[in-house]
Amino acid sequence: MRAVSSLAVAAAALYAVLCVAGDLKEHLALYLGCHAALVVLMLLAWRVVAAGGPAVFRAMLLAAVGFRLIAATALPTLSDDVYRYVWDGRLQVAGHHPYKFAPSDPMRAELRDAAIYPKVNHPEIPTIYPPLAEILFAVCALAKLGVTGFKIAMAALDVGVIWALLRLLRALNVPRDRVVLYAWNPLAVIEIAGSGHVEPLGILFLVLAIAWLVEGKATRAGAALGAAIQAKLLPLILVPGFARRMKVWALAAMLAVVAVTTVPYAARGPWYGTGVVAYAERWEHGSVVFAGVRRFFEWADAAPHVKGVIAWAQARCGSTATWVWDAAYRLAWPEALARMTVTLLALIFAMAQSFRSRLDPAHEARLALGGAILLAPTLHPWYVLWVLPLAAAQAAGGWLLFGALVPLQYVAGAGDVPWSIRLVILLPSLAWMVRDALLGFRR
Repeated sequence: MRAVSSLAVAAAALYAVLCVAGDLKEHLALYLGCHAALVVLMLLAWRVVAAGGPAVFRAMLLAAVGFRLIAATALPTLSDDVYRYVWDGRLQVAGHHPYKFAPSDPMRAELRDAAIYPKVNHPEIPTIYPPLAEILFAVCALAKLGVTGFKIAMAALDVGVIWALLRLLRALNVPRDRVVLYAWNPLAVIEIAGSGHVEPLGILFLVLAIAWLVEGKATRAGAALGAAIQAKLLPLILVPGFARRMKVWALAAMLAVVAVTTVPYAARGPWYGTGVVAYAERWEHGSVVFAGVRRFFEWADAAPHVKGVIAWAQARCGSTATWVWDAAYRLAWPEALARMTVTLLALIFAMAQSFRSRLDPAHEARLALGGAILLAPTLHPWYVLWVLPLAAAQAAGGWLLFGALVPLQYVAGAGDVPWSIRLVILLPSLAWMVRDALLGFRR
């Protein structure tokens, strides 16, 4: 008991230091040093909890809640997403449809204030968040919560993720002490309670969906997966694999949740924001595979012999086929084609995992989500949170290392992440992932 208390006090002190440090982007050395120390404390706590009894386990969980309360009091300096959440919530409380206009639109001028609006990111683009996330923002705004209130709400949802992870660990029949690898993980504490990201809303339902699927409660699992999709779109990648494990009623429950959460918006205007189209077409940050795919297509677009092949193919086609080819070429080459390629690769990879008979739903979901994240054009540190609870459940060292290293992206500042930093984050993590994959195939 004394050991875990000492570790908890040390971790709480580090979170307190980060809270009073001010803008963490201006104190990156302090932030990254504290993050590294917190990762070490997490691993030590895992060892202590594994050897301890129920009292030690309860103390660890209480400490995890305390870390989130401390982090929620800090200013969200690593990300400004929470200001968009507050804006969307206040917009809905004022009776406006969040998917109709961008914050900078003149029709929304009466809602602008000096505290929130100037910090809203991409004000020229309508919101990108799905209906369930928008409902959460509206509820928080109706409760008159400000930025700190929103962050506390996200931290409370993250405590729910810890509870759901405990249920998943019990369903998988693996040691419950692995929950420490998420509950004490500084990436989760800082990105959710510290920055206020909405990820735990979807992750909570995702982990519950997997736990219920393992327990044989497929209808509940389908409904939970629908909720996860309506919080963030990433869980869509899991639908093919889940569909193989679920019957018609479970799929109907998933579709029902999607429909019920969409109707309040579709009845008054657009059922979804056009901002998600802009996100899909334009966003790129810290990508791993996508950057290489895009450069390949750019090279092919400029290569003389490739142009010769295209000209030969056009000459062999009729006028209508040539017109279709030219239209597709202008629309999709090379940027959009690269984005479509990585999307297709992510879907193929996810479906391939669903046909591996030895994989349980948690392992399948971790591989599918992890593949999608590594293939995506945009990879922010908080995106890794979607894999983190599943990595904790399986003690997947590669992804835990990735979560420990991914905050190095902040060294890049407002620009894109240099390849030197991307490789420092990726190579050791990927080597561990490949090692685990090879060992898994051998077994």
